[in-house]
Amino acid sequence: MRRVKPKRSRGSAPRRASTKAKHRTRKRSMAIRRLKPLLLPALSLAALASVAYGGYWTWSSGWIQRQAELAYLRTLQWTADLGLAVREVYVSGRAETAQSSLLGALDVRIGNPILAVDVDQAQQRIEQLGWVARATVERRFPATLHISLQERRAAAIWQRKGSFVLVDIDGVVIGTEGLERFDHLKVIVGEDAPQRTRDLLRVLSAAPGLAERVDAAVWVGDRRWNMRLNNGIDVRLPEQDPTAAWARLAELDSTHGILDKDIRAIDLRLPDRLVVRMNDGAAEKSPINTKLRGNDT
Repeated sequence: MRRVKPKRSRGSAPRRASTKAKHRTRKRSMAIRRLKPLLLPALSLAALASVAYGGYWTWSSGWIQRQAELAYLRTLQWTADLGLAVREVYVSGRAETAQSSLLGALDVRIGNPILAVDVDQAQQRIEQLGWVARATVERRFPATLHISLQERRAAAIWQRKGSFVLVDIDGVVIGTEGLERFDHLKVIVGEDAPQRTRDLLRVLSAAPGLAERVDAAVWVGDRRWNMRLNNGIDVRLPEQDPTAAWARLAELDSTHGILDKDIRAIDLRLPDRLVVRMNDGAAEKSPINTKLRGNDT
């Protein structure tokens, strides 16, 4: 007999295809369920990275700073509109400082918001002016700036590199402003002469009458003074106790009129003698030459 294979049912193939589809769907669902715990942190990190980048770009581009500055300026202008604006600048203690120099250092215009004035920086700029030793700048609401000055006192004229500048008693350089009004001051010469101004004036004060005859004082070798008198005589003072030597010269001049003789230089560096250099041909003319003359050093 011939064996006959049973025929397949027409609905069997679709049922098998449907089963495979369901199996694939279940696998995708399971994969999605496994990925869900990872998706949320990943999305959060992406969002944070986006925000961080946007913040970095905003900051690095200067947008935030510009907006903050703009808001600040608008606020200051609002306060000025309310009356908190500079209308007057009052100065006390000014005698030598030029008004134009002072206002230039203050760097404030009438109508500027008074709250915008940085009083500390203004004070520092004003104290850079030669005549100003100390300064204070205050706001006096609603509309006044008050400047108080303590000025330096010119003590000498320092000659350096062919020019002249005023210095105070501590050797601080004041500058050339007002120089023409201080031609009565002593001229000092030498690299470190300004720092010795106080000592020089102390020496000169030992004989005020003689000091009036001094045109210039030269600081020599960073250790002692030479005085140039108004009649051309050079007086060499010692390193040690120049005040006593200066007083001794004043006494000799009062007694003998030595400074009225035909003398070129007087050396007081030796404590027990006076060395005098006469002008050429003057030794025979003055009877005091033999008594006072010594070997020149």
